[in-house]
Amino acid sequence: MTATALVRRVLPAPPLDVYDEWLDPDALADWMCPRPAVPTKIECDPRVGGRYRFDIDEVGQQMTVTGRYLELRRPHLLRFTWHCSTWPPDAPESLVTVTLDAHGGAGTLMTIEHTSLRPDLVDRHEHGWALIAAQLATTLPRPAP
Repeated sequence: MTATALVRRVLPAPPLDVYDEWLDPDALADWMCPRPAVPTKIECDPRVGGRYRFDIDEVGQQMTVTGRYLELRRPHLLRFTWHCSTWPPDAPESLVTVTLDAHGGAGTLMTIEHTSLRPDLVDRHEHGWALIAAQLATTLPRPAP
């Protein structure tokens, strides 16, 4: 039996800007891990079939999140697998779908749906994704280079 974590958040930037945040290692370093956890290394190969890896320090506990990109439809959809090194070794990958819909004048309604989770992991992931969405909101909009 598996379950789903679901988070929605309105962000102060258009879908294109939000989409690009999800695939830029430097941007991800600013908001991806729910604080106090911080990424120590981020690698991503943002193409269908490409892999990503987040090395994370969560108050002294080291963990790694890995997965592969399944679908990338700029600027409205990202779908990727998700596996955390703290899960049991036989735990299957879960699936994260991020949809980005225009909202208001220049905003985005971001929906994060994390499926195929063990039921005991849903609350933790829903809380984590809510914190991550809030952290992303504080980094947007980014100033033009």
